[in-house]
Amino acid sequence: MPERLGRRGGFWIYVRRRPPEAAAVEPRINIRISTGIRIANDRAGVKAARKARQIEIDLEASWSARAGQGARDTVLALEDARERARALELPYKPIEDVVRESIEDIHRRLAALEVGDRRHDPATVAAAVGGVPLPEIMLSGLVAEFEIAKKAAVAKKSPGQRKKWLGSKRRAISVLIDVIGDRAIDRISRDDALRYVDHWTMRVVDGEVQADTANRNLTHISGMLSAVARRHRLRLEPVFTGARLEVERARPRPPFSAWWIVNRLLAPGALDAMNEELRAAFLVIINTGARPSEIINLRAPHIMLDSNIPHIQVRPDDRVLKTEFSWRDIPLGGVSLEAMRQFPDGFPRYRDNGDAFSAAANKYLEEHGLRETERHTLYSLRHGFKDRLREAEAPEEMKDELMGHDTKKPKYGDGHGLHLKLKYIKKIALAPGMQVPAPLHLVKRSAQ
Repeated sequence: MPERLGRRGGFWIYVRRRPPEAAAVEPRINIRISTGIRIANDRAGVKAARKARQIEIDLEASWSARAGQGARDTVLALEDARERARALELPYKPIEDVVRESIEDIHRRLAALEVGDRRHDPATVAAAVGGVPLPEIMLSGLVAEFEIAKKAAVAKKSPGQRKKWLGSKRRAISVLIDVIGDRAIDRISRDDALRYVDHWTMRVVDGEVQADTANRNLTHISGMLSAVARRHRLRLEPVFTGARLEVERARPRPPFSAWWIVNRLLAPGALDAMNEELRAAFLVIINTGARPSEIINLRAPHIMLDSNIPHIQVRPDDRVLKTEFSWRDIPLGGVSLEAMRQFPDGFPRYRDNGDAFSAAANKYLEEHGLRETERHTLYSLRHGFKDRLREAEAPEEMKDELMGHDTKKPKYGDGHGLHLKLKYIKKIALAPGMQVPAPLHLVKRSAQ
């Protein structure tokens, strides 16, 4: 059964215990909310799981709102005022903007109030003449507002993706509050932004973080401010514009050579100390070139072992794919096919937890001396796969389609079929004991 789903009266329900941090604003200890979806119509709970995530977003947003009710009441009052102004066929503007309108526009606002008893309704009068102030959203409430603004996008993410996505935003905000204090987002100055940049610059200089980390935090902050300002029609000064740190062009992650994979990674006993799921998923990546997250999140309906060409289908499966081009079918061959047959239902131990999978694989490579160089990681398997496609003279579109990359061209039809893809997979698939030439850097190392 999907996480946080229960059954009651023939319907799927959202089930959760109240988290300790919500005790002050949530009276219910055990929370049960109907998804409105009948179990008979959704046996596996797929649709119900998506609905449950939407319920969870709304629930957590309401807790955040009630924790700062004054600011939230202002937001709700402003939304009501905009709806009333729209009904009067007027654009809502705060009063300081209304007074700068032309005489004709001001007369039009006043004339709209002369119909019926509108001028005796304070809420309608406030909507017409801009009497509801813009909300004061504090930095401490920015993530909650951002989550509401991005509700549609968040609902498509798996619980693990959502946790990671929001966690990075919360960390960025936490650092900003530590540097400049908690303040209304419309009161953040250019000087505040530069103090934040100075904080990250010093951490980069001291070797605590990379410049890319600092820039990601700046991107999180500016992205949240932009989304929330757009939702509430706030005019925020672009104080973080041009504040990114200069970054040296990063060296690309090196590929594992075919020789290293065959003679080291696939050597007898090399991977025996891995747990079974880790080892099998690792082997599937070798001859598919798929992203680790794509392999560990495979579900049984998309593992086509009984097909005349065994293959895997990379699909969203209640999560968000990295890009639209990630949706693809990849034939299975060699050690990858053998490994996938051991787990026809996928890899539940690591599902929706790519960080744990990558950390375990990289730790194993490090502890067992299986890194070709100190810069090689799990992801180097994917780069090695692409290198072998290049050496097999696969067409550019074929390489992009197998890798799930943007072809930069309009997409027509279903792309290359499995038979043609399999032709190239067979050319580059690796297996224990194969004879492959050693790469130049290993030849030089042995000569020394």
